Amino acid sequence: MSLDFSTVVGLGNPGSRYDSTRHNIGFAVVDALRASNGLREPEDVELECRKNAAAAIAGDLARVGWNTRDDLHESTFSCADWSASLVKPMSFMNRSGEPLQRFLHYKKITISQVIVVHDEIDIPFGSIRIKVDGGEGGHNGLRSISDLCGGRGYTRVRVGVGKPAPGSPLATHPDGVATWVLGKFTSEEQQFAQELVSKAAAAVALLGLKGLRAAQNRFNG
Repeated sequence: MSLDFSTVVGLGNPGSRYDSTRHNIGFAVVDALRASNGLREPEDVELECRKNAAAAIAGDLARVGWNTRDDLHESTFSCADWSASLVKPMSFMNRSGEPLQRFLHYKKITISQVIVVHDEIDIPFGSIRIKVDGGEGGHNGLRSISDLCGGRGYTRVRVGVGKPAPGSPLATHPDGVATWVLGKFTSEEQQFAQELVSKAAAAVALLGLKGLRAAQNRFNG
């Protein structure tokens, strides 16, 4: 399956209060990518993003190098002969599709050309999975994109943040999942979160350079 990816969208919530939260790991990945522009191989991207990952998670890379357009932040990324727009919707997670819809219309881009990087509670913390199409799994950012931007035919880099442990207070609380994803990475999780950001960045670069099958073979195995 060959896809021509032209846009990478990282999902998150705007504002410093959401820096370092699990729900903002999509923002962190595209921030790290922007700071690692112009390399030749996905492995080089992974190594460079590892250096920038702590700053990306903390939101320290979020305020420089981005252009503002219609309630989103836009920049560019290239690796070897592949280049793409980087996009961060600034409309809050559950309305991510609104600014993205305007961006795609302006650029004359179809949803099949889009890679969306997002947090995923149904994948263990530290793992990456890549898929095209399918349901949103309760993720409000994905639902907004699917509803407004032309359907579900986009590629997802699903960044595993795990879920509350069985038997824990958050696991049984009605708002436990929301509290979990809006919670910040603990000090014990920081190193693993940084590795996760760099691994997700490498997945994006591999998708752009070598396509879906190569990226799935590496990260879904």
